[in-house]
Amino acid sequence: MAIPPLYLRLSPGLPHGIGRPVAALVLCLVAAGFGWMAHAWGWPREQALATAILAATVLLWVTETLPLFATAFISISLQVLLLGNPGEWGWLGFEDGNGPSLRDFMGAAADPVLMLFFSGLVLARAAVNTGVDSKLSAVMLRPMADSPSRLLAGVIITTASFSLWMSNTATTALMLTLVAPIVAQLPAGLAFRKALILAIPVSANIAGMSTPIASPPNAIAMSYIQRAGISFGFGAWMLLAIPLVVVLLAITWWRLLRAYPPPSLVWRVDLPDAALSRRGKWVMAVAIFTFAAWLAEPWHGVPASAVSMLPVTLFFATAIVTRADVNSLDWDVLILIGGGLALGYTLQVTGLDSRLADIIPIGAGDGTRLALLAAATLGLGTFFSNTAIASMLMPVAVISAGLSTSMGLSTYALTTAFVASLSMAMPMSTPPNAMAHASGELTTRDFIRTGGYLGLAGAAIIVVAAVLWARLAG
Repeated sequence: MAIPPLYLRLSPGLPHGIGRPVAALVLCLVAAGFGWMAHAWGWPREQALATAILAATVLLWVTETLPLFATAFISISLQVLLLGNPGEWGWLGFEDGNGPSLRDFMGAAADPVLMLFFSGLVLARAAVNTGVDSKLSAVMLRPMADSPSRLLAGVIITTASFSLWMSNTATTALMLTLVAPIVAQLPAGLAFRKALILAIPVSANIAGMSTPIASPPNAIAMSYIQRAGISFGFGAWMLLAIPLVVVLLAITWWRLLRAYPPPSLVWRVDLPDAALSRRGKWVMAVAIFTFAAWLAEPWHGVPASAVSMLPVTLFFATAIVTRADVNSLDWDVLILIGGGLALGYTLQVTGLDSRLADIIPIGAGDGTRLALLAAATLGLGTFFSNTAIASMLMPVAVISAGLSTSMGLSTYALTTAFVASLSMAMPMSTPPNAMAHASGELTTRDFIRTGGYLGLAGAAIIVVAAVLWARLAG
């Protein structure tokens, strides 16, 4: 029997339109209780207010009583009003009166990394509008369609390639559409059909580690690294992420072939062709130049967020991306990222992040702290939004890095972001999983067998790689 949403259980008998606000109000009152407890323990006023804001944000995020982006916007508003204290009321703001201003909190939410992520959304929409996505997928899959194992590898590689410059959600939507005609050519009930469909969300999630624009947790990690004044560009991110992605994709291919063996029947599938128009060639040229500029940041010195304005400007000027396209972009994802960045800033400036970091033993070694952080990220991210979990745990990563003697902030932040992408053991763990589950071909057990296995294996590999890298670099 399906469990009803939390807001219905909190408000039984009330109409749907009333039950949701009532549940949200109840959760906010619970959060206010946490803030009152912090005040009773003698914490500074700003930490008590931050505790209430954090509790309300987390409770609304994990229960999804309100849409995630709505909760993020409410969280930003509470931080601005209660901690920024624009009215200069005596019972709000920082206890010593020297806290950040309204502009500081708003600036944290409108971080330049949002422009980087926005350009990825625009690039993806331009590719869809001009047929570049269909053409590239056909070119990449056709040479590998002569055997089941090669076709599975082609689906994994193609999905990962699109995830370099598109969000993993957009990549999954595209690839499910492109693979559907192939799956339809296979006999019903064939186990290998599941392998082809599972390969898409799993590969998209794993390849979501590849670049700062591939997933929201990456954007949040990049923002923390840049705020700390660390020079860490697009190319440096890929240099660390791509080897891990390649290893995990190879394990994905092996695991899917083992769990869902290919058929022994005579193999033949037909792939439709797609032509590339002049506008499509223009999109390809702009995308290649933009990627090259991102990778060459150490040489030309222009930040990746500033380079991101180039493709947006060119596609708007040439009407490849129209007003209707802009209106249909994933603005909710940008608001969610902004909410996560603002929440992290609040935890830092109020000192609440230090109290959260107490969950990790101070005397533990770097490997233990990193493993505990990865375990918390993987476990919580399996059931809740990985963006929300990354937002909550990234400040803990910052504090852990401050206690470290051999690992810097980049190591802890990247580990948290990478493991967040691997939290995919359930159909609701990530949007790509939910989209694949909606195909009707997969069950929860299928996700546990593949996403759960790869999540655990991947988290272990990431932690071990981080420890080994720190020792080699040290």
